[in-house]
Amino acid sequence: MDEPNTAETPPPGAPDGRGPDLPRSAKTYVAFAFASADLLLETTLDGQILFAIGAAMSLVGRPARLLPQDRLEALIRPADRARLANALRRMAAGKRVRHVLLSALTPNGAEAPVSVSGYLHPDRAETLLLALAHSGTLAGTLPRRPDGLLNKDGLERMARTVLRENPDGAGEAVQLTLLDIPEIADLRQSLGTEGSARFIGRFTEQLQECSLGGESAADFGQNRYGVIHGEDVSAEEIQTKIIDLAQSLTGGKLNLTPQSASIPLGGDDISVEEATNALLYTLNRFTADGGGSLADLAKSAGSRLSPTVARMREVRAMIERGDFDLHFQPIVDLWNSAVHHFEALVRFGNDQSPYGTVTFAEDLGLVGELDLAILGRAIAFMRQGPGADANLKFAVNLSGRSLSNAAIAARLMRMILEASDLKGRLMFEVTESAAIQDLQVVNGVIQEIRGHGNLVGLDDFGAGAAAFHYLRALKVDHVKIDGSYVREAVETGASLPFLRAIAHLCRELKIATIAEHIESQETANLLRLYNVRYGQGYYFGKAMKPQGQGLAAWQTGHIQRRNDVLFFCP
Repeated sequence: MDEPNTAETPPPGAPDGRGPDLPRSAKTYVAFAFASADLLLETTLDGQILFAIGAAMSLVGRPARLLPQDRLEALIRPADRARLANALRRMAAGKRVRHVLLSALTPNGAEAPVSVSGYLHPDRAETLLLALAHSGTLAGTLPRRPDGLLNKDGLERMARTVLRENPDGAGEAVQLTLLDIPEIADLRQSLGTEGSARFIGRFTEQLQECSLGGESAADFGQNRYGVIHGEDVSAEEIQTKIIDLAQSLTGGKLNLTPQSASIPLGGDDISVEEATNALLYTLNRFTADGGGSLADLAKSAGSRLSPTVARMREVRAMIERGDFDLHFQPIVDLWNSAVHHFEALVRFGNDQSPYGTVTFAEDLGLVGELDLAILGRAIAFMRQGPGADANLKFAVNLSGRSLSNAAIAARLMRMILEASDLKGRLMFEVTESAAIQDLQVVNGVIQEIRGHGNLVGLDDFGAGAAAFHYLRALKVDHVKIDGSYVREAVETGASLPFLRAIAHLCRELKIATIAEHIESQETANLLRLYNVRYGQGYYFGKAMKPQGQGLAAWQTGHIQRRNDVLFFCP
């Protein structure tokens, strides 16, 4: 068992040269306990070890009492020493550095992942206090796949740690390299079960060897990978290693052609939060179905994350200014032609489609703020002006990610409680341009909304992430059938069985159905035949901004008022 030996050479300032001032050291190291350290060190500003206590043998393969004979860099593998030097410089400048992931180098040449934290000594400005810990206490908690590689969430969290280490980009150049290797599926099939297992094992080892701390590589699925690495490894070297491995295992019969794109982490005068959000956006695009090629990502992201951050700042400022409009499209009862409600649709400059901006906000974590801004605008509209008539109802869209975010959901519920005067008139649709991750949590929010008298529906049902299993997990009042089913039903008839199945299932569950993209009377008649209750589309009217007051403001060529009710009149 490792002995908690102290250094034989006292640190500067120790009384009588008999060792460290124990009362002061005790206070210092108790205050330093934030690091969950296995080994505590005191060093000079350039890394000469002055004092050591803790489980040094298990961590760096040397007894603590001998460490003052070494420099800290001697305990770290050569590839990580530049990052260690950067961390020491930041500590010397008065910065508190947390969890720099490195690999320790033992005397027998073995490597072990460690986490280094530290700051400038509070009493002696010429020394640093550092803590080394087994990085399993930090990185081991990151979500990983069965093969040991991180998943997307794990890599995002690792990248956030790296960005915090080097916020100004002044240290070692650290990059995230994204890899797309479509031939891996063919390779695994040609190798058979055992050969495939050998390949995955060696492939995983190679990615990890190239990564920071030996544990910063990720598998995103669909033959796409990510590696966070230092300047000692290039994207070309990673590709070459993968190609050579495939060649050796197949006897040169199968060539891999990996595509890669690298994104520097840090620098460019952007905050850690902004850089992390921009990186998250890039990863979401890379891992999404049909997310585009690496060449497209590299072109849009530029050489750094700054272009994404610039756009992110524009979107955030637009939300804060309220620089958007609401237009309203009617949803009509197919059985009696009455207008049931209007959907509030956001429009940005020049009346352009909101899809790109909304999905961008989702990927950057800004969609919650956008949703709340739109809801606030809709509530104000419903209280005065053409939306204030008691016979009018309006549906506002909410991203699934907004409902998954506890802070946003809490603010949402406060707004709904404060709008109790609109109970029965204010409705919501959960949009599915972003997949809902925690259905149980989201369903809890939905039920709370419904409990306050507001109807909730599921938008774009049947498209993308919105599948039938959502109806098992989310109790809603209606579903909006994705327009692709309606178009195919009219054009080819191929989707008619799906339409029939959706309508029948919803009828059994007592959930109302809305069909979108209705552009003709024939389509409306077909959906009525399939017992779809409500319809939306250009046939009934485009999204509009009403002019005037009361129900009269909503009258158009085909929407007419009869006895305080709006009807569609073809």
